[in-house]
Amino acid sequence: MATGTPATVLQLRSSAGMYGADRVVLALDGALRNEGARSALLCIRNYLLDAQPLHQAAVAAGSDAMLLPCRGRIDMRTVDALVALVDARGADMLHVHDYKSAFYAWLAARRRPGVKLVATLHGWVESSRALRLYTTLELALLRRFDALAVVSRPQVERLLRAGVPRDRIHQVDNGIAMPAPAPERPGLRRALGLAGPGPVLAAVARLSPEKNLAQLVSAFAAASAASPGACLLVVGDGPDREALQALAGASGAAHRIVFAGRRDDMDDIYRIVDALVLPSLSEGMPLVVLEAMSHGVPVIASAVGEVPRLLAGTEHGVLLPPGDGAQLQAALRLAIARPPGHDARAVETVRTHYSTAAMAARYLDLYHSLREQDHDRRSA
Repeated sequence: MATGTPATVLQLRSSAGMYGADRVVLALDGALRNEGARSALLCIRNYLLDAQPLHQAAVAAGSDAMLLPCRGRIDMRTVDALVALVDARGADMLHVHDYKSAFYAWLAARRRPGVKLVATLHGWVESSRALRLYTTLELALLRRFDALAVVSRPQVERLLRAGVPRDRIHQVDNGIAMPAPAPERPGLRRALGLAGPGPVLAAVARLSPEKNLAQLVSAFAAASAASPGACLLVVGDGPDREALQALAGASGAAHRIVFAGRRDDMDDIYRIVDALVLPSLSEGMPLVVLEAMSHGVPVIASAVGEVPRLLAGTEHGVLLPPGDGAQLQAALRLAIARPPGHDARAVETVRTHYSTAAMAARYLDLYHSLREQDHDRRSA
């Protein structure tokens, strides 16, 4: 295929729900097509779930979306289906977004060696022995990929230590679509159970250990004790939900802490929030921070991953040492007493530097450089 023709890219993701990485993949697929690339979004069926949220969202968004069969942890039918799609689409690139997709793409590329392998590393979760093993296996596999895209500088160092050549590592920032201006949705606060007149602080995250939400629940209970109108809205789901709800009940602040589960109306949610709180112990470039910034919502967050760089482009952002409960409590108390207000500088930072178009342009440059390498080798 001539190097001047648009890239044909198969985006591949094994998804457990519509979390940050899933929203990035969906946005990237749409932005690539807007820029003239031939992009299709392939989801590996999650055999543990009845619904397939990313695939359903992709179909609703008008993507060229397909669901690959998968009956268990390893299913060679998945490889067969992927190879068939590579052939049918004349794909140049397999661009993967998680360790399971990387494994299947690598197997498929062994049968179609002309296809380039690209992986985006959205961040590692290593809160259990099994997850740490998966990360170790993924790092060994990624050494065989043509290009690796990372969203934070610490990921670069991790890959270098794992033996990945520096020229294969590319830092590509996440991008999001700017929200359309709109008023607060009438009745939403009451529908969520936020009937109090005070400020609303929100945590938007998967309810899992690395997000450090237990510390947030305890810190909020203490910080809001003298402000009964303040509320903490916890948006998301995950394995820690029952434990966090029990902790909220034991803290005496259960009536001020609302667990809203997963939501499909996040633009409306951000319009009623006075501050986003992200006390994570590890992150890459968290999409929720960009989303909050795009709405002008001030952010209180741990100084992990690329969060310090993001909050450097805000007026009201607050950085905290990860795991420091005392400083978290102090920051919450201040936000409850004096909500900082709309962060116009944050909105402009996202608009200028973190758009979906900018993200797609950087990936298109990466795809083009890989194709040029092949062209140069053939010419030589």
